[in-house]
Order: sequence, then structure tokens, then C-alpha cells
Amino acid sequence: MLHINAESSCEEYETAAYILSQMSLLGLTPVWVREPVSAYFVFDTGKKGKTIAFRADIDALAVCEDEYNLKQKKTAVSKNKGVCHACGHDGHTAMLLTIARAIVECKDDLRGRFIFFFESGEEKGAMYDTSTQFVEILKELKPDVIWGMHMGSFMDCGKISVQAGPRMATSGRFEIEIKGRGGHGATPHLANNPLNAASEIAYHVQKSIPEKVAAGEIFSIAVTSIQGGQKWNIIPDTCLIKGTFRCCSQRVYDLVTEQMLSLVEAACQENGCTYEYLHKPGSDEFRPVVNNAFVSSVAEKALDKILPGARAEVPVWMASESFGKYQKIVPGVFAFIGIRNEELGSGAAHHNAKFDMDERALALGVCATLQFVSDFLYLD
Repeated sequence: MLHINAESSCEEYETAAYILSQMSLLGLTPVWVREPVSAYFVFDTGKKGKTIAFRADIDALAVCEDEYNLKQKKTAVSKNKGVCHACGHDGHTAMLLTIARAIVECKDDLRGRFIFFFESGEEKGAMYDTSTQFVEILKELKPDVIWGMHMGSFMDCGKISVQAGPRMATSGRFEIEIKGRGGHGATPHLANNPLNAASEIAYHVQKSIPEKVAAGEIFSIAVTSIQGGQKWNIIPDTCLIKGTFRCCSQRVYDLVTEQMLSLVEAACQENGCTYEYLHKPGSDEFRPVVNNAFVSSVAEKALDKILPGARAEVPVWMASESFGKYQKIVPGVFAFIGIRNEELGSGAAHHNAKFDMDERALALGVCATLQFVSDFLYLD
């Protein structure tokens, strides 16, 4: 149901309705933060104990799904043209619904409180998702820990990573309109060519800024677009330059932001241009996903207990995720669940039309989560 009814960010109407129907069967009532697409649910056992929060993102991508994965025809394909679950959020949602059902059904053997967050709009970014509202809820409800999961096409099915430390990067974005004075290509001395400023920015952003970042830091930066002019002999009045940078510490994020602002100012001034930030470096709300060392140790022991040999260690994934915002408020773990299976044809990269998963990974994710819950609840 979730996969074939893929819905775009902030438009997850059927998805949210399905989540509501399943949670209502458990006797749980939604608390809406963006009706009717994003809500959270609280289950209280009535017995004193810890509070555990869980989060799943529910939106799909603006990608036209290929009916074939890397090897064969998929078992399910989105019926909504141009939108598909090419990142695995349907899997995240399915696992959390199953986890909620198991917890409610086992309420007599549990204690404490459980909070289930279903986040809308994660793929669209910090200005549109509901993570900001959920962060405020976390501050109010004060859970002891938060648990999240992400399907990993870079890992074999049967493997799960819960290791401590940085797991995903923070995302920095820049989009700058450079304003010069256009003219004819035969008389460039009469113009202030905005492409010159853009070229200098592109060069120094990718050459000078990395030299300022200390060796050993996890970091990348790229100019991804320069748009300006249409004629071979006409210098445009304006051009647009876009790009992104990724890192795993606030220190590097602040350094890169400061360097970017300085470089843009200098390049435009030197070339007689002005500029306007359509998206200013440093204005992003994503934060690095960093697993708490103690909570990760609990998760690792839980994995070794229920799924011997499943635990894996993988490098930092340089993609970005809103889950880091939650970890700034509550210690937690973001688990990567392997979905790659060459025999089945799953393993295409995230955000790829051929993305598919070995669905056995869903059961492993649920089992790992429930064992973590059991172990964490009864820590001394």
C-alpha cells in the first residue's frame, strides 16, 4: 500500500490516512502538527519507566519509477506518475507501524512511555518538513532516547549499522544571483561581466575553501550550476551560481559559511558586480546525524544478542537527514538497515529510479528495534 501510493513531500494525504487507520486500530490518537499529513502518537503503559521516541519519514521523491530494478521487474511500482519511494521512506513507515503494534500488544510486559513521530516533507528540506515542530514536542515531552532508521542501499540485506559518532552530514546550500552590466562580446571593456565573478567564486569555493578545512575532517563542497547568458556574443546582465557543501561538525559548517560569504563579496567587488543571496550559506537547518556513544553501545549489544553477525560498520554517509535535529535535543541512534541483494536486483543508489529493497530487511529492522527497546527500558 505505502509503496504504490507514493506521495510527494507535504502532500502525503493517503499515506497519513493509512498511518492514522493503523494507529487507530491500536487505540492511539493522533496529535497533528500539520493536518492532515503529519502527526505523532503517544502510548503510555501507565507504569513508571523511561520514555522512548521513534521517528519515521513518510514522503516520496519526485522521481519517475522504473518498473525494473538492477536485475528484474519489481514486485511493486508507484501508481502515481512522477513520484516514487526511491529512498525507502515507505520501509521506514512500515517498520514503525509494526513496531508500534508490537509494543501495544506487549504492553503488559513493558513500562514507560512511547512516542511515535511520522514526519512529513523530509525530502523537501528544513523549510518544509515537520521536524521543527517535532523538536518542540521533544523539548516538551523529554524522552530519554530517540531511535530512527534508514534503509541503506550501500549495505547487504542482513547487515545493520548502529555505530557511534557521525553517521550523516549536515547540508549547506548556496544560491547566488550575481548582477553585473551586460554588453556585446566585441566590447567587453564596456560591461561588468557577472560570469567573471561567478567563475572566480566557483574556482575559489572548490580550491581555497578545502585548504582551510583541517585534515581529517569529513567534508565536501561542490559548485553544481552556473546559469547565465543565452547568446554567443552577448554578455548577460546577471547569472546564477548554485552549490552545496557537506560536513559533520558545526565548527566546519561555520568556517565554510564564513569563507563563502567573504569569497562572494571579494569576487563581486573585484568585477564591479553586486549580488543577492537567494539561499544564503549558513541558513540551513539540517545538522549532522551523530549517534550517542552510550546509546549506540546499548544498540550494539542488543543486535549481537538477537542477530549475531548482523552488526556492521560503514563510513559516514555524506547525504543529509533531519534526524540530526532530534539528536541535538535527545540522545539517540540512527540505524542503517541494509537492503542490497544482487540476486534480487536491489542495491541501486538512493534517489535512483531503479531503487528497490530486499523486503526481508524490514523484519530485521523491526527485530533490532524491539530488542533495543527491551534492553533500554530495563537499564539500571
